[in-house]
Amino acid sequence: MKPFSIIMSLLISAVALSTVVWVGKYGAKVPALVVAEKKGKDAPTVDDLSMPPSGPTGKIEVSELQFNFGTKSVGDKDQHTFTIKNIGDGPLEFKLGKPTCQCTVGKITKENGDEGVEGPIAPGETVNILVEWVMKSQTENFRQSVPIFTTDPDRRKIELVINGSVDQGVHVMPEGLWDLGDISPSSPAKGEGYIASKVLKAFTITELPRENSRVKVTWEPADLTLLKQYSAQSGYLVKVEVPQNIPVGQLREVIKFKVESEQGEASAEFMVGARRSGPIEVRGVQGASYNIQTNRLFLGEFPAATGKKVNLTFMVRDFEENLVLKGVSPAETRVKVTFPSEGKIFGKSKSYQVQIEVPPGPAAKHRDAEGEVLELQFNHPDAPDLKLTVDYNAI
Repeated sequence: MKPFSIIMSLLISAVALSTVVWVGKYGAKVPALVVAEKKGKDAPTVDDLSMPPSGPTGKIEVSELQFNFGTKSVGDKDQHTFTIKNIGDGPLEFKLGKPTCQCTVGKITKENGDEGVEGPIAPGETVNILVEWVMKSQTENFRQSVPIFTTDPDRRKIELVINGSVDQGVHVMPEGLWDLGDISPSSPAKGEGYIASKVLKAFTITELPRENSRVKVTWEPADLTLLKQYSAQSGYLVKVEVPQNIPVGQLREVIKFKVESEQGEASAEFMVGARRSGPIEVRGVQGASYNIQTNRLFLGEFPAATGKKVNLTFMVRDFEENLVLKGVSPAETRVKVTFPSEGKIFGKSKSYQVQIEVPPGPAAKHRDAEGEVLELQFNHPDAPDLKLTVDYNAI
């Protein structure tokens, strides 16, 4: 081989050798992302970091892997700082993965307070990671996490977990319906419950206006010893009363409150239910169904072009006069009521065949909460009015 060729070969070999040494010595400072085929839930992803080819590696130590914030309210904001330390002999690279919730990593700071970045962490160095989050919905088991990928060969991936309980702020107890049962002819029906909070130390409530209300509502601060059975910090004892002179049939009335606290405004509501039995008993007929507990007539589905009519039987006890329908409200209702002028005598009772009709007209749907509510006014001193709900779907 000629001298010139020998010299060039040596130079090329030297350059190649120096390149290999540079990667081996300094490669840990410039890690590359590895794109790997996903093979299971713990398989590598694009967020994984490549390990240095040689040399000492970092080793991660975390102040805590899990933070429990206890119980918070919906809408609360919270934050927590996790501390990461490199206890290894080499640099430690780390990269934050995508949180499982709408958490945000506020900032990364070094031990001296300077703002840091994602890796590398020198041996013995500490980095703080601030995680912030907002409680957007109620849940008893809030658990979210922020993954961290590292070049620690024993802990390539760790998760910083945030958990706790998110409360809705205020609770109505009992929830839903406050059923007062049957109303006595001689006294009103009464009941009570609580509006309380497990997370608010103090709040105020204001009842929202109601139209044609028949329920009297009062409230007062609750005894804290009684609230402890609900694990509540604050609350009110709420009392409701329904007079004995409500219309014959079932009463359902929604009570709503505005709740105000340092955290802002919220709402609370419940329904009061009661039933008044009277001298008028309504019975259903063929072609429809009737719920005697709710005074609700179900006409079902029928063509709007033909309409539908059925007869209900009204049985009236211990009333010598003929029962007279004095009026129906609201007057603009589509449902028509035709009441006979005389009833048939059955012992001490009289029977009246009352026609309920939805006349031909446009399509209309009145189901469930949208049922048409009629108030029938009579000449009976003990049953001056009766509420009847008509449920139908004219197609």
